[in-house]
Amino acid sequence: MKQYSFSNSNIDLAGEEVEQFLTASGVDRREVLRNKLSFEEVLLDYQEKFGEEAVFSLKCGKRLSSIKVELVVEGRPFDPFDEAGEEDDVIRGLLARIGLAPTYSYKNGKNYIVFIAKKKSLSGTVKMVAAIALAIFAGLGLNLLPDGIRQGINDYALTPVTDTFMGLISAVSVPLVFLSILSSICSMGNMETLGKIGTKTLKAIFLHMIVIGVFVTVLASCFYPIQWDGGGASGFSQVLDLIYDIVPSNLFEPFVTGNMLQLIFIAIMIGLAMLVLSSRVNGVYSLIEQLSSIVQTIMSGLSSILPVLIFVIFTGMIAGGNLGTLLNSWKMIAVIMLLLVAFYVVNLLRVAFLRKVSPALLMRKTWQTFVISLTTASSAAAFGTNVRDANKKLGMDKTLVEFAIPLGQVLFDPAGVATLTGIELTMAQLYGIPITPSFLMIAFITNLLLSFATPPVPGGGVMCYTIAFSQLGIPLEAIGIVLVADMIIDFPGTACSVSGWQLIMIDVADSLGMLNKEKLRKKN
Repeated sequence: MKQYSFSNSNIDLAGEEVEQFLTASGVDRREVLRNKLSFEEVLLDYQEKFGEEAVFSLKCGKRLSSIKVELVVEGRPFDPFDEAGEEDDVIRGLLARIGLAPTYSYKNGKNYIVFIAKKKSLSGTVKMVAAIALAIFAGLGLNLLPDGIRQGINDYALTPVTDTFMGLISAVSVPLVFLSILSSICSMGNMETLGKIGTKTLKAIFLHMIVIGVFVTVLASCFYPIQWDGGGASGFSQVLDLIYDIVPSNLFEPFVTGNMLQLIFIAIMIGLAMLVLSSRVNGVYSLIEQLSSIVQTIMSGLSSILPVLIFVIFTGMIAGGNLGTLLNSWKMIAVIMLLLVAFYVVNLLRVAFLRKVSPALLMRKTWQTFVISLTTASSAAAFGTNVRDANKKLGMDKTLVEFAIPLGQVLFDPAGVATLTGIELTMAQLYGIPITPSFLMIAFITNLLLSFATPPVPGGGVMCYTIAFSQLGIPLEAIGIVLVADMIIDFPGTACSVSGWQLIMIDVADSLGMLNKEKLRKKN
């Protein structure tokens, strides 16, 4: 940890060190510059407050998959971000949830400001592709061995490794889901601060997610053999049991049994109660954020070895003669892509028709945000462009834009619902599980809840797949195929979610009287 005084030259020097560290760590150039500017602005605030002779410490490092820049200033407490009202605190909380804002804390007489950066998505993709290529060679090589040896390697090496990793995922998923939902709700501030804009935005998110869930479920079912007469009364009873079972008999049971749907219900209820109590539970807010950071760090560490899991699962499948299952999974990717395109096109045409604007013009005004999120698979990378275009090109009021975009990036995930739906139906067909109306209804309810519960950390999607598969009776060995599909779908999925929310925000802005329709329809 290096120490500097708050002189202008040292502030420039520390900023250069942060830039060099983030660049060497593989962080996207735009994010490097954003973090550097934010870091230097914080230093200037402390310079003004503490004077040039005061000293600060800078620590740059990596922990598991996290890239962190930590600033430590000894002395009286001073939060450089606590300059405006509660509305700005809410926005900063939402930005911190998606990795676009630093966090502040005060411990043992020291101010701590932590900046978190992310690596480019390509590095993870390359690892996944390498793991699949190695698995193909390893699996084909095992097929050349005698049956007894091949079976022994599978039983005593490949299967135990897979089971151990999936057990770790299950163990972490219980606190991760609970804390992720609580953190999301707490980041909204309180009921008074939420106000009319927040209420309208939340209603739009929940309503559209329900509609999108129904839309993708019905559309996806057109590509699979549905047993419409299957299940009968027992199938309907199964759906009712699922709905009734969401409410637990006591608050502690879901933590013991690992019932995720009950856990999500409890987290929502506690989160809403905390919103009402507001400042009376500030200590609990802080504790939740700290616990969430701990569990997210553990999950990030587990996600860093996902390529190893893919290698093991694919090797076992190829050695076990299940290559046909891998090859037949192409339908899953095709169906999910179709669902994403259908959602984007229908949403674009709907907004264009209701607001009396050309679809081509609307697409052109949202195109840059779409392309950035498509090529990076990161809503954070497209955040700046998203905010600028929503205000200057689409005519939305800045107040709405600054609140609704980060809130949407935390809660609005139509791509997650589409991906889960396509994966579940394909895996059910491949593993001979009957796709009945009750199966579709259970999938719809599960996917809708999981879309709000997915934690914003690497590996969060894996947790959702294990929960969904357990709910629908799909073997967990399918996770390997799913992770590869998720890697491919992540790029167009992010683009559709980000751009889709940008379009839906036009509806919210119009309903609040915060939409400049002339600017929206203007061609340049």
